[in-house]
Amino acid sequence: MSAKSYTGTCLCNAVTYRIDLPDSTTPKVLIAILQSPSSHQSFTDLQLVILCHCVNCKRYTGSGFSANIAVPKTSLHWTKGQPKLYIDRSEHGAAVPRMFCGDCGTPFTSEPSGQDKVIIIKTGTLDDPYRDECGELAMEIWCVRKDKWVEQMKDEKITRLDKSMG
Repeated sequence: MSAKSYTGTCLCNAVTYRIDLPDSTTPKVLIAILQSPSSHQSFTDLQLVILCHCVNCKRYTGSGFSANIAVPKTSLHWTKGQPKLYIDRSEHGAAVPRMFCGDCGTPFTSEPSGQDKVIIIKTGTLDDPYRDECGELAMEIWCVRKDKWVEQMKDEKITRLDKSMG
């Protein structure tokens, strides 16, 4: 089976990575894998996006949530530089390894407890054409911690610009 590769980098380009996934159109295997890690069969694309609203993900990303995709750990390859590792603690006390660029601080990954074959990639680190390949929002977690303003993002009254104001 041939592979499809996706690449990504940090803000300063000191650390880059590649994700190799099987080239297949089998959709949406992620939810079943996250709900039942022992059923881990295969990942085939970047179709499913997961938003995490936990306090630590908000702090880690500097945003109201963390936008993520989950891929098999074995599919992630660091191609330039090496990220730094920080061992965080979840609200349940479990270890959450987080990888980031030691130069610019860009967050790359986190590893959910109990999911030893899965690694979470921050979608903002994917290179341009690949971010558009991230499909629909499939799951939100830690919604009890969701900031109220996040719901306002759907509001039609919000000013939206195609580029920055500056």
